[in-house]
Amino acid sequence: MDWRRVGSEGVIVGLLGASAIALWFLIIDTIAGQPLFTPAMLGSAIFWGARSAADVQIGIPTVLAYTMVHVLAFVVVGVIASAVACQAERSPSTLFVAVVLFAAFAFGFFTLWFILGPPLLGQLAWWSVAVGDGIAGVIMAFYIWRRHPVLRARLAEHPLGAAVESSDTWDKA
Repeated sequence: MDWRRVGSEGVIVGLLGASAIALWFLIIDTIAGQPLFTPAMLGSAIFWGARSAADVQIGIPTVLAYTMVHVLAFVVVGVIASAVACQAERSPSTLFVAVVLFAAFAFGFFTLWFILGPPLLGQLAWWSVAVGDGIAGVIMAFYIWRRHPVLRARLAEHPLGAAVESSDTWDKA
């Protein structure tokens, strides 16, 4: 695996995803009349232990600190996604495993959201998080899709990495 490619591609993918979510919540917060509330809220919870919306103070240091954590998390996800794409070019069945793991992760994330979310995270509507994640996911996937023509060709032949088995494979067993 070309780790230099995985790293550089992963950083770009992560920056695209982080930017998409940041822009989405800037729009949502601005419509609600509180620009930058979401990163301020999450930063206040992470760095200052805020437990309710009343504890949140929208300030540039908190917003920037949270943004750094947000970007770093997305870069990690981007590097993982790039590594999976590179591996799937060689072994298309890897993509099926990645899809299943992604679904399990998403389910786990929203389960934790509903269990641990209130009262502070209750300020974010679950649908806005899901839409933001969806927008970021589509943008990230599109970038990877465009950068991996070998993967596109292999998936056109074998969707989700399904292997074509010859009829005599079962006879040999």
